Amino acid sequence: MSLELRSVLLVTPRWTRDGGVATHVIASAEALAAAGVEVDVLAAQVDRSESPAGVTVHPAPQLFDARASAEARLAVARTLRPSVIHLHQFDDPAALRFMRKHAPVVNSAHGYPACTSGVHYFRPGQECARAHGPGCVPNLALRGCAHVRDPRMLPAAYRRASRGVETLRRADLAVSYSSAIDRHLEDNGVTRRAIVPLFATISPASATGHAARRRVVFAGRVITAKGIGVLLRATRDVDAELVVCGDGWQLDAMRRLARRQRMQERVRFTGWLGSGPLARELAEASIVAMPSLWPEPFGLVGIEAHASGRPVVASATGGVGDWLEHGVGGLLVKPGDRAALATALTELLDDPARQRAMGEAGRRNVAARFSRSRHVAALLDAYRTARSSWELGAGRASRAPTGAGAPAEPTRT
Repeated sequence: MSLELRSVLLVTPRWTRDGGVATHVIASAEALAAAGVEVDVLAAQVDRSESPAGVTVHPAPQLFDARASAEARLAVARTLRPSVIHLHQFDDPAALRFMRKHAPVVNSAHGYPACTSGVHYFRPGQECARAHGPGCVPNLALRGCAHVRDPRMLPAAYRRASRGVETLRRADLAVSYSSAIDRHLEDNGVTRRAIVPLFATISPASATGHAARRRVVFAGRVITAKGIGVLLRATRDVDAELVVCGDGWQLDAMRRLARRQRMQERVRFTGWLGSGPLARELAEASIVAMPSLWPEPFGLVGIEAHASGRPVVASATGGVGDWLEHGVGGLLVKPGDRAALATALTELLDDPARQRAMGEAGRRNVAARFSRSRHVAALLDAYRTARSSWELGAGRASRAPTGAGAPAEPTRT
C-alpha cells in the first residue's frame, strides 16, 4: 500500500448494526482494516460492543449539532491527520469545507440524497429523473412523489436535500454503490464520481430440504416503499409460507392485513433479526422476495440471498439490475404488479431444480463481482483518485465542481 493511503477517517451518524447503512460502514471498516489500512471512526452514536481489530472509534455526540462550530465537532480530523476522510450520510457543506483543509474528502451516497422524499419515484415503476431544485415543489404537491404522511416535514427535507447536493458536489469524490445512484448523482451535477461494489455484510448460512418446503422470505424494513403490502396480497394466491424478517412503521398494519386475508396461519413475522438468525432464514428460503415499489438503490439483501445459494424474485427497478439478471439468478417483475409477483413466485416454487440452479448462478455472480476484496480494491482506488485531485489543488477551493473549469470525471470503478 502506498504511504499516502496509510489511514482513513470514517465519519458516520451511527456505529451500530441497527440499519443497512450503519451495518455497511462497520463491515467496510473491518475490510479496510484487514487490508492494512489504519481506520478511525467518528460517530455520533456508538455501540461500544462493536470493536473490530484495527478500528478505533471516537464517540462524537455533537457531530451533527449545527449550533456547534465545525472545528469543535470535527477536531479529530485535524489531530489524526488521516490520508482520506470518508463521509457517510453527511450533508453539512460548512463542515466539509473545514475537513478539506486537512485531508481529501470522499462522500458516499447510499440512497437518493438529492431527493426531498428520499424515495425518488412517483408511482411503482415510474422513477424520477429530474435534478433537485425549485421544480421539485410542484411535483411534491401535485404528482405524488412526497410519499409522507405529514407534509409539514417537506420544507426541512427540501433544505436537507439541498445541503446534500452541495456536499456531494464539493467533495473530492462522490462514491455510490450502483448504476442507479450514479445516474442520480450525474443528474444533479456531481461530476467527480466512482462506483464501488458492495458485498454481503452477513456470513452466509447453508441449509437443506428445500424441495420439501415452499417458503418465501422477505427481509427488510416493513414500510410501504419496500412493497410488503403487495407481497402479502400476492401470496394470498400462492401456496407457500411467508416469513417477514424486519421491523418498521407498517408492521402492525401488515399483521392486520394478514388476518383480514385469513393468512395468519402461514405468515410469520420475526421482527428485526441479527446477522446470524437472518442468515439462517435466507438460507432456508425457497425464494427471497424483494417486491420494492421504490427504485432500490442496490438491494443488498439480494446478494446476501445469492451468497446463501437462494434465488430472488425482485421488482425491476433501481439498482436491482446491477446484480440480478432475469432468468439467471431469479426473476424480475414489474413493481407493484401483484399478479405478476404471484405468478413468478409460483413458477419457482413449483420447480425446486430451477430454484437450485438459479441460486447457484447467484452464488457464482456474488463471488465474482461482489466480494469483500473487490470492494476494498475499488474503495482504495477511489481514495487515490480523491487524494490526487486534492493534492493537485482541485479540491482546495471552496466552490462546487460545476461549470467552466470543473475537473474531468475520473475513470469509474
